[in-house]
Amino acid sequence: MIDWSQMIGAEARAVEALAEARAAARAALTHAIDQARRQLVTDLPGQQMIYLAKEAEARAWLAEPQPDLAAYPLLSAETGLTAPDPDTLAQIWLNLAAIWRQEAARLEALRLATAAAIDAA
Repeated sequence: MIDWSQMIGAEARAVEALAEARAAARAALTHAIDQARRQLVTDLPGQQMIYLAKEAEARAWLAEPQPDLAAYPLLSAETGLTAPDPDTLAQIWLNLAAIWRQEAARLEALRLATAAAIDAA
């Protein structure tokens, strides 16, 4: 005698296939966003913290009427390498932070919209 209760119907197979397709699409989306972000930043442990610290130092430096370079270790360490003076370097860091935010916003909107489309499928 056949135990029909153990049979997997077409609808159950379709639901399972859709779940697998969604999982694969989410994984592909995550990978694509990861690769796009890696094009914009240096992927080293702790680098994000350094970027944030540089941005904070740059803001503080430019806001201070007569800043003391010794009070800004990151600016002090990089002045003369990336830019000839701390004012220029601080502005470069702020410009890079603004560019990153614009691109991060674009990528995040793309990620969220695509994830929503995957979930709606």
